[in-house]
Amino acid sequence: MGLLDRFIQWRATTRIHTLEQAVATRPTPGLYLQLADAHKEAGNPTKCAQVLKIGAARFPSAPDVVRRQAEAERQERESDKKRLVDKIQNHPNPILYARLAELYKADNEMTKTIDTCQRGIKAFPKYGGTYLVLGQIYNEKKQWPEAVAQLEKSVSLDKYNYLALKQLASVYEQLNRPADAAKRLEDILFFAPGDESVLALLKTAREAAGISDNKLSLADAAAYVSKGAASSASKSGFSRSVSGPRPVSGMSRPSGMSRPSGLYQKPAVTKDSIMAKGLASLRAIHGVMGAILVDQYGLVIASDLDASLDETLAGALITNVYRSASNNTQKLGVGQFEEGFVEGSEGNMHIVQFEDMILTVFARPDVKLGMLEKSIRDFAEAALHK
Repeated sequence: MGLLDRFIQWRATTRIHTLEQAVATRPTPGLYLQLADAHKEAGNPTKCAQVLKIGAARFPSAPDVVRRQAEAERQERESDKKRLVDKIQNHPNPILYARLAELYKADNEMTKTIDTCQRGIKAFPKYGGTYLVLGQIYNEKKQWPEAVAQLEKSVSLDKYNYLALKQLASVYEQLNRPADAAKRLEDILFFAPGDESVLALLKTAREAAGISDNKLSLADAAAYVSKGAASSASKSGFSRSVSGPRPVSGMSRPSGMSRPSGLYQKPAVTKDSIMAKGLASLRAIHGVMGAILVDQYGLVIASDLDASLDETLAGALITNVYRSASNNTQKLGVGQFEEGFVEGSEGNMHIVQFEDMILTVFARPDVKLGMLEKSIRDFAEAALHK
């Protein structure tokens, strides 16, 4: 890099820093637009889009900010579509089909959405995420029987799928089947206790089904899941000793409470080897109890966990932690959630999001954080560049 290039970079960085300080002290729509443009000129379209998203949330009545934010999101989606189409052609896996279908759906390209879902289901019939997207489409079209069929299939493949269960309950309400809706909402509380939106929906469903005498309060919900939580704790308690690494089945569903056979078709060996090597290296660190990689629906992609840990339940819980954190970081104006650290009395959880996956590492308090964090970064970089 020459002297002129360094000067240009310094000037861009200085301008961004000055604008960030101004936005923090006296935010205006104009400042958000200037900051977004500064990031765009610096060659960082992702940061530009994040700034516009925060600005639109803070100033929803500012037409220029809202328009620019919508344009930036469309551009990001178009870029993501091209990337996913290329990846499906070279190294297909079910997550890519579901994500691509969601992007088409966001742009109201329903024909492409349905076609992508159908191709994904044909290639990977044991993956629940694609059935979920198709069920959402039928739900929006008010084609209730078709929506039930797709959502039930999604839930049958993964009974801890929060989105599928909640939407299935909603469809049952439309079909005047409140008892079935209540059952699905209760299923959610098994792994997401205290979810106030689910508790409110469950109260309504049970009353409509004529079982209002058994109202479920927050305290009742805690008691309702205590049996399941206690049994899960016996399986996943951090105090359990590590029994040694287990073989990793990259891009295949590991054994769990309800394992369907052949969930994933095996992609390129190089991708499998990267996943296996990465998880094994994390597990080899002193103090690490295991690592698990899940998709955005909570379905397990690969894992290297102690045999006492319930992989399927872990995937669902991790996805709910990520979803809650991600939604609230956006509302707080600090951008997209990228990584987090959950500390408990007997262990820690390190959660990192990259591409369409969530990596979580379970570790004891005595783990060397510096070594672990470096290994996590190395894993993410290797996966991203493959």
